Order: sequence, then C-alpha cells, then structure tokens
Amino acid sequence: MIYVHTEMKNTDFVEGLVCELGRVLVAPVRATTIDLPLLTSYLATRTQLDVDKVAQPFAAATAGEGRVFRYLLLPSDLKAEGLNYVFSSTQPDGEPVAVMSNIRLTPTDRNLSRKRVSDITADRLYKLMLKSIAFLSGLRTNGCIMNFPRNLPELDLKAAEFCDGDRASLVAAGVLKEKPFGACANVAMVLQ
Repeated sequence: MIYVHTEMKNTDFVEGLVCELGRVLVAPVRATTIDLPLLTSYLATRTQLDVDKVAQPFAAATAGEGRVFRYLLLPSDLKAEGLNYVFSSTQPDGEPVAVMSNIRLTPTDRNLSRKRVSDITADRLYKLMLKSIAFLSGLRTNGCIMNFPRNLPELDLKAAEFCDGDRASLVAAGVLKEKPFGACANVAMVLQ
C-alpha cells in the first residue's frame, strides 16, 4: 500500500509506479492519500524530517492494515542519523513500513517534459521500493537492485532487476511473480 502525503503537489508518477510494481509483485498494489501531520518535533534539521520520527506515527496511523507493506511518500527532505540525507528508510523491526521522499528524486531540469519527469521519478521510487520490499521479506544481499545508492547518479545506474538468486528466492517466497505480467505505458526506465 502506497500512502501519498496530501502535501505532495505533483503526483503524476503514482499511477505508473503502482502499475510497474503490480507487474512484478504477487500482492496487489494500491495507492491512497494520507493527511499525516508533519510536526516540527519531527525535524532533524531546519529543512529535513527525521525519518525515524516520521515512521513511528505513520506506522501507528496505518496499523489496521495488517501485515501489509506500507509506504509513505513525502514531499519533504529526509535525514537519518549519521547521514546527510536519505531517499528512503525501511524499518527493519516491527511494523512493515518505509518512508520515502520524492524531493531529491524528482528531476528539476526545466527542459524535461512533465511526462519525462514523472517517468524518472517513478523509476527511482520503483527501485527503492523493490529493494525495501525485498528487505522487509527477509532478503539481505547487496547485488543488483539491492545495492545502496549514495546519490542520484548511482541510483539511476543501479539495476532495476534483482540478481538471479535473489529473484529466485523472492519468487519462491511468493513475493515476486515468476514473470512480469502486462505492460505500463506510464513508466520508462531511466537510461543514462
């Protein structure tokens, strides 16, 4: 379940992201909005939210969903202890939740069409979400899509697929479909 914060101004990427995830995941993928208060006490810096402080109220607000992987998409920059910023953070213990920000993921090049901006944003979130889903499913490897990107160029160059062994494990666990199903016109993977 993808929860798009109501403060998110441009949500063009959401439909394509849901479609692409739905092609590869066994579980259905849905998106909805959430009006989670973003309190000043959640700030790690003057302009960045502490990802752990946001994750707790998000987990509590969506706890009735059961064992559903839940993703909060925010239009705010995120920070984690020891790092200058993070694109996303998945909570390894407790509730199966992750907090993600599109602030650094959305291209700012004014020469790009609105659709291209949407496609690039969705592609970047897709890679981060698939890694998170694998992590929440117990996968602890570092190859292919599981690599940790330290910046946008690394994220863009990172594979959008799992390594063969990781993929086989996730198919056997009932997380990934044996083969992607259908096609999505909304998302074109970023090619550099």
